Amino acid sequence: MDVSRWERHTLLATEAERDQRPMMSVIHYQLALAESQQLEPIHGTRDELEDLLTIKVISCHNLAGFWRRAGDNEYELKYLQLASEQVMALIPQCPRKTCDAFIDSLGCCRSALIEFLKRHPNPAVAKQVEHINLSNQCELIAKFRLH
Repeated sequence: MDVSRWERHTLLATEAERDQRPMMSVIHYQLALAESQQLEPIHGTRDELEDLLTIKVISCHNLAGFWRRAGDNEYELKYLQLASEQVMALIPQCPRKTCDAFIDSLGCCRSALIEFLKRHPNPAVAKQVEHINLSNQCELIAKFRLH
Protein backbone atom coordinates (compact mmCIF):
# COMPACT_ATOMS: atom_id res chain seq x y z
CA MET A 1 0.00 0.00 0.00
CA ASP A 2 1.64 3.19 -1.19
CA VAL A 3 0.68 6.06 1.11
CA SER A 4 3.17 8.60 -0.25
CA ARG A 5 0.53 10.73 -2.04
CA TRP A 6 -1.64 10.76 1.08
CA GLU A 7 1.35 11.76 3.21
CA ARG A 8 2.36 14.49 0.76
CA HIS A 9 -1.12 16.08 0.74
CA THR A 10 -1.40 15.83 4.52
CA LEU A 11 1.97 17.56 4.97
CA LEU A 12 1.13 20.24 2.40
CA ALA A 13 -2.18 20.89 4.16
CA THR A 14 -0.44 21.23 7.52
CA GLU A 15 2.16 23.60 6.06
CA ALA A 16 -0.51 25.69 4.34
CA GLU A 17 -2.46 25.95 7.57
CA ARG A 18 0.68 26.96 9.46
CA ASP A 19 1.34 29.63 6.78
CA GLN A 20 -2.26 30.85 7.21
CA ARG A 21 -3.38 29.83 3.72
CA PRO A 22 -6.73 28.21 4.58
CA MET A 23 -7.86 27.60 0.99
CA MET A 24 -4.73 25.62 0.14
CA SER A 25 -4.95 23.81 3.45
CA VAL A 26 -8.52 22.60 2.93
CA ILE A 27 -7.77 21.63 -0.67
CA HIS A 28 -4.84 19.44 0.41
CA TYR A 29 -6.81 17.95 3.31
CA GLN A 30 -9.58 17.08 0.82
CA LEU A 31 -7.05 15.55 -1.58
CA ALA A 32 -5.55 13.53 1.30
CA LEU A 33 -9.03 12.25 2.17
CA ALA A 34 -9.63 11.32 -1.48
CA GLU A 35 -6.28 9.50 -1.58
CA SER A 36 -7.15 7.61 1.61
CA GLN A 37 -10.40 6.40 0.07
CA GLN A 38 -8.52 5.07 -2.97
CA LEU A 39 -5.97 3.08 -0.96
CA GLU A 40 -6.32 -0.69 -1.10
CA PRO A 41 -4.56 -3.26 1.06
CA ILE A 42 -1.98 -5.35 -0.79
CA HIS A 43 -1.58 -8.32 1.54
CA GLY A 44 -4.74 -7.96 3.63
CA THR A 45 -2.89 -8.46 6.91
CA ARG A 46 -4.42 -7.19 10.11
CA ASP A 47 -1.66 -4.57 10.50
CA GLU A 48 -2.20 -3.33 6.96
CA LEU A 49 -5.97 -3.08 7.47
CA GLU A 50 -5.48 -1.22 10.76
CA ASP A 51 -3.06 1.18 9.05
CA LEU A 52 -5.60 1.78 6.30
CA LEU A 53 -8.37 2.50 8.80
CA THR A 54 -6.08 4.81 10.75
CA ILE A 55 -5.23 6.77 7.59
CA LYS A 56 -8.91 7.14 6.69
CA VAL A 57 -9.88 8.25 10.19
CA ILE A 58 -6.94 10.67 10.45
CA SER A 59 -7.99 12.24 7.14
CA CYS A 60 -11.50 12.80 8.47
CA HIS A 61 -10.22 14.16 11.78
CA ASN A 62 -7.84 16.54 9.99
CA LEU A 63 -10.77 18.02 8.09
CA ALA A 64 -12.94 18.11 11.21
CA GLY A 65 -10.16 19.95 13.03
CA PHE A 66 -9.74 22.39 10.16
CA TRP A 67 -13.46 23.26 10.21
CA ARG A 68 -13.48 23.47 14.02
CA ARG A 69 -10.67 26.04 13.89
CA ALA A 70 -12.56 27.87 11.13
CA GLY A 71 -15.64 28.02 13.38
CA ASP A 72 -17.87 25.83 11.19
CA ASN A 73 -19.44 23.30 13.55
CA GLU A 74 -21.66 21.80 10.85
CA TYR A 75 -18.74 20.74 8.65
CA GLU A 76 -16.77 19.60 11.69
CA LEU A 77 -19.63 17.28 12.65
CA LYS A 78 -19.93 15.93 9.09
CA TYR A 79 -16.28 14.88 9.03
CA LEU A 80 -16.49 13.38 12.50
CA GLN A 81 -19.51 11.38 11.32
CA LEU A 82 -17.55 10.22 8.27
CA ALA A 83 -14.75 9.03 10.57
CA SER A 84 -17.31 7.18 12.64
CA GLU A 85 -18.70 5.50 9.52
CA GLN A 86 -15.20 4.35 8.56
CA VAL A 87 -14.85 2.63 11.93
CA MET A 88 -18.40 1.23 11.90
CA ALA A 89 -17.70 -0.49 8.59
CA LEU A 90 -15.28 -2.78 10.44
CA ILE A 91 -17.59 -3.78 13.30
CA PRO A 92 -19.53 -6.93 12.42
CA GLN A 93 -23.21 -6.14 12.00
CA CYS A 94 -25.75 -8.50 13.53
CA PRO A 95 -29.11 -9.49 11.98
CA ARG A 96 -30.64 -10.36 15.39
CA LYS A 97 -32.10 -6.97 16.26
CA THR A 98 -34.31 -8.34 19.05
CA CYS A 99 -31.33 -9.67 21.05
CA ASP A 100 -30.85 -8.04 24.46
CA ALA A 101 -27.19 -7.36 23.58
CA PHE A 102 -28.05 -5.50 20.34
CA ILE A 103 -27.14 -1.79 20.17
CA ASP A 104 -29.59 -0.06 17.82
CA SER A 105 -27.46 3.00 17.07
CA LEU A 106 -24.47 0.86 16.04
CA GLY A 107 -26.23 -2.05 14.34
CA CYS A 108 -24.13 -4.57 16.22
CA CYS A 109 -24.20 -6.41 19.51
CA ARG A 110 -22.18 -5.42 22.55
CA SER A 111 -19.99 -8.50 22.11
CA ALA A 112 -18.87 -7.42 18.63
CA LEU A 113 -18.19 -3.89 19.84
CA ILE A 114 -16.13 -5.08 22.82
CA GLU A 115 -14.14 -7.48 20.63
CA PHE A 116 -13.49 -4.63 18.20
CA LEU A 117 -12.34 -2.33 21.02
CA LYS A 118 -9.97 -5.03 22.31
CA ARG A 119 -8.08 -4.60 19.01
CA HIS A 120 -8.09 -0.79 19.23
CA PRO A 121 -4.84 0.76 17.93
CA ASN A 122 -4.60 2.86 21.10
CA PRO A 123 -3.30 0.43 23.77
CA ALA A 124 -4.93 2.46 26.55
CA VAL A 125 -8.40 1.87 25.05
CA ALA A 126 -7.69 -1.81 24.39
CA LYS A 127 -6.44 -2.27 27.96
CA GLN A 128 -9.63 -0.78 29.43
CA VAL A 129 -11.82 -3.43 27.79
CA GLU A 130 -9.48 -6.42 27.73
CA HIS A 131 -11.18 -8.16 30.67
CA ILE A 132 -14.78 -7.58 29.59
CA ASN A 133 -16.56 -10.67 28.33
CA LEU A 134 -20.08 -10.12 27.03
CA SER A 135 -20.36 -13.12 24.72
CA ASN A 136 -22.67 -14.84 27.21
CA GLN A 137 -25.30 -12.13 26.52
CA CYS A 138 -25.29 -12.62 22.76
CA GLU A 139 -28.14 -14.87 21.56
CA LEU A 140 -26.27 -15.83 18.40
CA ILE A 141 -23.16 -16.97 20.29
CA ALA A 142 -25.32 -18.77 22.88
CA LYS A 143 -27.08 -20.64 20.06
CA PHE A 144 -23.74 -21.98 18.80
CA ARG A 145 -22.71 -23.01 22.33
CA LEU A 146 -25.89 -25.07 22.71
CA HIS A 147 -25.26 -27.05 19.53
